[in-house]
Amino acid sequence: MKVIDREMIDSVGVSAAALMEAAGAAVADAAEQLAEGGSHADPNRGAFHVVAGKGHNGADGIVAARWLLSRGRRVRVWLAAPEEELSELCKAQLTAYTKLGGMLAGDSDRLEDAVVIIDAIVGNGARLPLQEGVSAHARAIVRAGSPVLAVDIPTGVDADTGACDPAAVRADATLALGFAKIGLFQHPGRGRAGEVRVNSLSMTDALAVKSGAQCRLSTAAGMAQTLGARAVDSHKGTFGQVGVVAGSDGMYGAARLSVLGAYRAGAGLVRCLAPADASLAELDMRAETVVVRRTEKASWSVAGIEEAGRFLSGCAAGVCGPGLGADAVSAMEGMATALDAVASVRTPLVLDADWLNALAGLRDRGESWLRGRRGPTVITPHPKEFARLTGMSVAQIQSDRVRVARDYARRVNAHVVLKGAGTVIADPGGLVHVNPTGNSGLATGGAGDVLAGVIAGLLSGGRTAQEAAVLGVYLHGLAADLACRERHSEESLLASDAADWLGEAFRHLRQESRLTSR
Repeated sequence: MKVIDREMIDSVGVSAAALMEAAGAAVADAAEQLAEGGSHADPNRGAFHVVAGKGHNGADGIVAARWLLSRGRRVRVWLAAPEEELSELCKAQLTAYTKLGGMLAGDSDRLEDAVVIIDAIVGNGARLPLQEGVSAHARAIVRAGSPVLAVDIPTGVDADTGACDPAAVRADATLALGFAKIGLFQHPGRGRAGEVRVNSLSMTDALAVKSGAQCRLSTAAGMAQTLGARAVDSHKGTFGQVGVVAGSDGMYGAARLSVLGAYRAGAGLVRCLAPADASLAELDMRAETVVVRRTEKASWSVAGIEEAGRFLSGCAAGVCGPGLGADAVSAMEGMATALDAVASVRTPLVLDADWLNALAGLRDRGESWLRGRRGPTVITPHPKEFARLTGMSVAQIQSDRVRVARDYARRVNAHVVLKGAGTVIADPGGLVHVNPTGNSGLATGGAGDVLAGVIAGLLSGGRTAQEAAVLGVYLHGLAADLACRERHSEESLLASDAADWLGEAFRHLRQESRLTSR
């Protein structure tokens, strides 16, 4: 954002003063909307309280106070630092505010009485832990219990990672200026941000890319464009064949869910490879699964893993890993050459669950195997699986999900889908997408199996690995959101429910596409 701000000023020719005026007006608008659900607040009901820090964020808040004052609102400004410590920019805005009749908070003013508290203490530049003076004001905002609008990011939330100071402000809404910040969509920061709104201040995506931004938020409009339209003269060959290598004794549900996910995502045909000792009754596959192929030997073995390579070579995309079980993991760990048959396949593959556990058991945790893959690779670990692959702790991974996913994707030349709230999708070129859809209903057995199938189903239709991963994660989360909004609850949602609601998710994006194109 510092680079983008400088580019706006030096290259585009928009002055710093003009940017600050636009930011302040946007904050004032958002504060009024929060106060009355979109209508103007009653100026006789109470005051808007601005808690301003000493830097740029504080200056934005004071400009907002001036805009509110000009609209006839009662306003009070609280300074989170002594006046002599304010930046020159902040001092100038404070002077303008007071010359127009604006008042600082006095002894009789209480944050508890505010119509809305505008948190403008610290923004993107905050470093944790907060200094004591700042944290005291943040705690006061939390204690007040009044509606809170955060400017750019709640005080105490790290803009890059979502990490939170214990005193971090809990906002009802956050107005991100220019662009959304990563920390607003990574937990625990996501839980402090409330409803996130963005005001671009006329900054464009092209400017962000030029300035080096490599992280994008998945949006309905963007995903609708990626989804595109299906040709009227399509046939099942148009959308490809997905091969699913999954399941073992007691865990055939994982295979079934991956098959279901692939079909619901548009695959033309789905085939499944399962151990020879699996009965059709155990597999209980959908009627649409035309071929259920079984390995030559009972249970998974080295021979079975090698057979998977031949099986996948005839598919447009594949899923490997859900429910394979301990036998398969032991076979792959015990004879790494068994994996070579799959590494040499050019078929785009989605690797999940036990396949990742097997890779983690290899000499270099499977990094050389992933780098040697001849086809596009998408891995879909949850944090614990990713910890096994990277040798990091879960806490280390969760503390900076975007960075660790990006670094690993570059290192092993694979697309990484780091699951969890605010799923991170990183590609080998360094581009990262953060996904905003989904809810706690996906924290249930089998949800990852469905997601792996969804991504493979999108791959089989000809999308790139990046497109399939980003779109698949968005659709899967959106399906869960729609299911919980219309019929289920986050407590009752099953993995198969999310799969069954994928049709509504596709319909939702198709509608978004029509609206966007008008």
